[in-house]
Amino acid sequence: MKIRTKPIAALGCGALLLALLPCQTAQAQALLDESGTSTLAVDPSGGTASEPITVSWSVVENTPSDYVYSYMVNNPAGDSESVDSLSIGFGITGVVVSSITGGNFSGEDPDGDGVSWFLYDPAVAPGASSGWLTFDSDLPPSPGSAQSEISPWYASSTGVNAVPVPGTGNFSVPDSTNTMTLLAGVLLLLPFGAAMRKKASSVY
Repeated sequence: MKIRTKPIAALGCGALLLALLPCQTAQAQALLDESGTSTLAVDPSGGTASEPITVSWSVVENTPSDYVYSYMVNNPAGDSESVDSLSIGFGITGVVVSSITGGNFSGEDPDGDGVSWFLYDPAVAPGASSGWLTFDSDLPPSPGSAQSEISPWYASSTGVNAVPVPGTGNFSVPDSTNTMTLLAGVLLLLPFGAAMRKKASSVY
């Protein structure tokens, strides 16, 4: 006997597509607001740090030509040294930044390839954080590096340890919104699949 499949699955897929469209449209119109944490591993060339520190970061797009970059040094309680500086490397030169804040002294590198903060009085002791270190730029985020100039820590400029810096705009973090939307769509289709299997088995 020939079984005709009714268009239940097609209706379910259509509902899934309709659910996805508003999400994609809203994301396209929304300004960038991303945050995360990067680990600064101990430099193999030397140093006495017992645990790697982390740098919390965020990028907020106020307007399409104004991005606020923020970083916070977190020194773990089990570490053996205090952190007294943080440098952010852009990987390119000629980048113009403004409104540099945080730390005891901060400034842009002369050739425009990074920003440095000195964290004195006091330095970031084990178990403490630096507070937010920020600047503004008109460039969107790209993968960059974070490094302590005096203590032996560094972060890779690529992979999971990258921090966002002004550049070409190719920095990305995992987007949970699309994943959750697709999961909801799959769950939406499960009752339709069960109904179709029951319908087919009843024919025999």
